[in-house]
Amino acid sequence: MNKQKGGAENEHLNEEMLAVVKEIEKGMHSVEQATPVYTPNLEWFEQMVVEQKHQSRKKLIIDILLFSIIAFLLLTAVLFTLYSLPVVFFALQGFVAIMIVGYFLLKRIKQVRET
Repeated sequence: MNKQKGGAENEHLNEEMLAVVKEIEKGMHSVEQATPVYTPNLEWFEQMVVEQKHQSRKKLIIDILLFSIIAFLLLTAVLFTLYSLPVVFFALQGFVAIMIVGYFLLKRIKQVRET
């Protein structure tokens, strides 16, 4: 008897779920009908692509120019130090080398400790 009662309850729940699903579908359909869909024309998309390419090219030129200027100034400073103050140049080279080795050594130690 419990099986029959449980089956009837499940059937009633299924009917309620179907009714809810139908109401949701009906509501979604009315929302779709009420909301206009506008797709821009092809020329608008093409114009956006051209503008994006232009902006990307402009940014690339600025980045390359900035990189070149910084590289030139850095190389000038290094060469000036090498020829004018060789002791400072070699001290700086040694300091940077020690810092790089120290950085990777600490990174490796942290990695070993975590495992």
